[in-house]
Amino acid sequence: MHRSGTSMVGGILAKLGIDMGRKLIPADEANKRGYFEDAEIVAFHGKVFRSLMSADVPGHVDWGWTEEATLDQERLAGFITQAHSIVNDRARGGRVWGFKDPRTTVTLDLWDECIDDARYVLVYRYPWEVADSMERGGAEVFLKNPTYAFRIWAFYNKRLLDFYKRHKSRCILVSSNAVPSNFDEFVRLIGTRLGFDHGSADLESVFDASLFTSDSGGEVVAGLTAATYPECAELLGRLDDLADIPSDGAWRAGVVRKTELGRPDVPADIELSIIVPTYNDGFYLIDALASIERAQLPGTELIVVNDGSSDPTTLRALAGLERQGYYVIHKPNGGLSSARNAAIAAARGRYVLPLDADNRIRPDFVTGAVEILDSEPEIGIVYGDRQLFGASLGHVPVPEYEIQKLLGGNTIDACAVYRRELWQQLGGYDEEMSGFEDWEYWLRAGLHGWRFCHLPMVAQDYRVRSNSLLDQCLEGENQRRLCHYIRKKHAELYHSYLPWYWRGCSTVFGRFMGPQRLGKVREVESSSYWGLVWFFYGPGGVFGKDTTRRRKGRRSPH
Repeated sequence: MHRSGTSMVGGILAKLGIDMGRKLIPADEANKRGYFEDAEIVAFHGKVFRSLMSADVPGHVDWGWTEEATLDQERLAGFITQAHSIVNDRARGGRVWGFKDPRTTVTLDLWDECIDDARYVLVYRYPWEVADSMERGGAEVFLKNPTYAFRIWAFYNKRLLDFYKRHKSRCILVSSNAVPSNFDEFVRLIGTRLGFDHGSADLESVFDASLFTSDSGGEVVAGLTAATYPECAELLGRLDDLADIPSDGAWRAGVVRKTELGRPDVPADIELSIIVPTYNDGFYLIDALASIERAQLPGTELIVVNDGSSDPTTLRALAGLERQGYYVIHKPNGGLSSARNAAIAAARGRYVLPLDADNRIRPDFVTGAVEILDSEPEIGIVYGDRQLFGASLGHVPVPEYEIQKLLGGNTIDACAVYRRELWQQLGGYDEEMSGFEDWEYWLRAGLHGWRFCHLPMVAQDYRVRSNSLLDQCLEGENQRRLCHYIRKKHAELYHSYLPWYWRGCSTVFGRFMGPQRLGKVREVESSSYWGLVWFFYGPGGVFGKDTTRRRKGRRSPH
């Protein structure tokens, strides 16, 4: 499967003396050590897939997969003459030769018919790490369809396993996650199983163990993945059972694990309540909960709110989470404000941390925020910076809280740690709003005299993706409607910060007007001024710095 360590394996084979091709796909920022992919064979696979698969069917044709997950084998056989031509040309050099392209997994039987006594190195990697790599790669197809990563992983690795069972004597099957601790055995198998009499070689330039290893909390995300994609966990288990170099199997413990996070219906001393609303974004929920689990924050409860999801993947994920002991509130769809309010109403912690289902928290920030709230009772809200990933990358420093600057647009994300009594005093999030509710919430908090504290560190990893709620809020009429609602709700506040020359009419002639007429004049003044500010510099404005918006067309998959 792509992003499974195949480039590094190709590099090792090249260093051992195997001719991997005359013209290789060049290295780039995504793979600085090189892909070791024969450009002619990559082009051949692309031609085959485009010829055999309909571009009208959703999927990733370049990788030989659509949602129908089928490839016409009879029509594929029609390309055998072209494949033979490539093989004959490569064999003329007289050296031991090979090629690497993950797409080969889809066409293994075709190549096996063309090459006499071919030998194979079959590589697999944990599906959650592959999916994470796809997301970080930022290819449009995976940003729009994040579940594709797991579905293609299953499609590829089923074919891989089937081929291995039929041709075991000519294959080695290895987990790239296990290669660092079994490197000598891996190189030995290339000689004994594949029959290649290689000499010694300096492999340091192509072997980077850090790219193969998984994080120490892998069993957490393994369990969350198994809850959502049980077929991937089952297939991974079969791969490990048969592999010549399997993974260490630690991930299996995560499949049966129960969360140790607190829940509102179990007595415990709770200091912090983390709330995660979800609406049809179950794929991202895995990442969010894994970041909370890895943080290992004591005295913490987690409340997940299913806000009327209908997506089958999300419903399957939620059912799996409940089996693992997570506390899930199910409610009819009422919007993000309603979901947050429902969770906080059930929460027991002195402090609250809202986390959107598609983002990740940073444990150092949470620990620091709680320490500040414990030691400085005059502070009500602690927030930090954002690190972008997905469709945009970069660090977003968040300024110190000033209510005047917040009038032009929100800078403080909902992901902040604050006192539960703040939520009680404000009456919760405004459920009339379908976006920008955190902006309005922070304005109200400032009006009620609550103090904010900015920690100069990353509070969360913020996923920038297509068709997010923020993207929807920043589009045309939605943006105007939401901004207008906030300004109307806080009319006095917004009018009080107009420049003197913009409120001259109401200031000079206000004493001669009745209350109703004066109100209309003030409305015109405020509406015209802030409308211009938002049009040019506000959220979604012409010159607005919406760094958390999706940047279209940023990357394409290799």
